[in-house]
Amino acid sequence: MYLIESDVIAALHHPTPDQAVLSWITDVPPNRLHISAVAVGEIQADIEETRAKDPLKAQELEEWLLRLRCAYNVLAADAATFREWARLVHDRLEAPAGNAIIAATAVVHRLTVVTGNVEHFEPFGVPTLNPFKPKS
Repeated sequence: MYLIESDVIAALHHPTPDQAVLSWITDVPPNRLHISAVAVGEIQADIEETRAKDPLKAQELEEWLLRLRCAYNVLAADAATFREWARLVHDRLEAPAGNAIIAATAVVHRLTVVTGNVEHFEPFGVPTLNPFKPKS
């Protein structure tokens, strides 16, 4: 099962979606795909930046985010996740909080983090998959 990071989500929403990502995600049953609440927050932050420049585009993105939240299981950061987060960041407090919470979510739910930024998750020792690399 997989935890999809925001860079992958964004690549799918692009007017010309990344073909390798599109190919990967269409091969995975939807019930095996999850999104972290952190990714939802990251996307919402981008929507808020857009709102200042283009309110109509921001509304379109809000509607897309709502559809996304309905399509995939969004995993909240609960007490078990934050306990794992504390274990992961112990002795590496410089680690970005969002990445560490996503990694903790993956550990708690036994998921593979799907991201183009594999190097952001390597310090946490969680399984990762880069869907931007075409199948060989």
